[in-house]
Amino acid sequence: MNIVQYVEKFGDKRFSERPLNEVDSLVFSELSYLNFTGIVRYAPPKFTLGELAAQHTEKLVSNTLLPAGNEKLLSAIAESDRFRDVSVGFFHERNDENREYRFAAVSFLWEDGVYVAFRGTDITLLGWKEDFNMAFRASIPSQGLALDYLNDIAQKTSGPLYAGGHSKGGNLVIYAAMHAPEEVQKRLSAVYNHDGPGFRESIFETPEYLQIADRVQKTVPHDSLIGILLFHSDDYKVVVSRSVLIGQHNPFAWEVNGEKGFAELPDTTRNSKHTDAALRDWISAMSDGDRRLFVNTFFKIIEGSGAKTVPEFKKGFFRKLRGMKRTYKTLSEKEREMIRSGGKKLLKIWFRSLRKHGKKAEE
Repeated sequence: MNIVQYVEKFGDKRFSERPLNEVDSLVFSELSYLNFTGIVRYAPPKFTLGELAAQHTEKLVSNTLLPAGNEKLLSAIAESDRFRDVSVGFFHERNDENREYRFAAVSFLWEDGVYVAFRGTDITLLGWKEDFNMAFRASIPSQGLALDYLNDIAQKTSGPLYAGGHSKGGNLVIYAAMHAPEEVQKRLSAVYNHDGPGFRESIFETPEYLQIADRVQKTVPHDSLIGILLFHSDDYKVVVSRSVLIGQHNPFAWEVNGEKGFAELPDTTRNSKHTDAALRDWISAMSDGDRRLFVNTFFKIIEGSGAKTVPEFKKGFFRKLRGMKRTYKTLSEKEREMIRSGGKKLLKIWFRSLRKHGKKAEE
């Protein structure tokens, strides 16, 4: 079953009867992608999830990456004792094209708990550009905004505090939790990172991270591509996903096993490990300046398509491709060389890693 079927089947018990678990966390993380703009304000809750589902479903699922799945999830929530009466408030959204970031977070409150949900990468190409910027920036603006948001919600609420996110949201929650003041960290009952990318440098032996490490729960699909990017913790749970390739990142594809957790596997696939090693070696082989130039040039070509969102980019792709080719021709020789050499290096490292992991599998 997936998270929709989980809500339908096990939504009869309130959080006071069965405490929040990792599947509930993924549900809240997916809900953070909803289009709350103009409906939920940065203020104490005025709506419950049931009320939002009944009155605003069409608006909430519009301009989301997975509208059909979100609509089914809201429908299930409207009939669920567990989620229907959960209040929704403190929605905060900030976007800045010049500083290249998109940030959103929302909080879910019930009688004895608060869940702070950080939105992951949305449908915009700018959102994807921000993810790539992690390869050469010590921090991205959204991380600082996540820390400010977590601290503010901690001041505005009481009781057990949970925090989590999917995709980029998983990275943001780790950053916010590890840099939060001690009094906020003490309130954190659990920190959920659902297939979020890692960090530019390893942070997992730092005092800041070690203070929250015992409450971090990271989950990745068995053929993970996103959650194993950059430096990441090796302490994670591997979840069965019913999709393939990048589709494994889709929360609606994750397999739920019963009322308390996901269906698990002992380890990620050989392909996932191969991808992890190849990308890490490729990034390590470039300086910060080269990474910056590669990412900026790559997205300059993507922007030549004229698309602003992932759905727009997919629609009429061959026409978009012509625009990208025209943009490539306008690049400086340095930019072209970076794209050519960076691509060749990645392929070389990719095949070298493939041979290495192939031999290990045969041994």
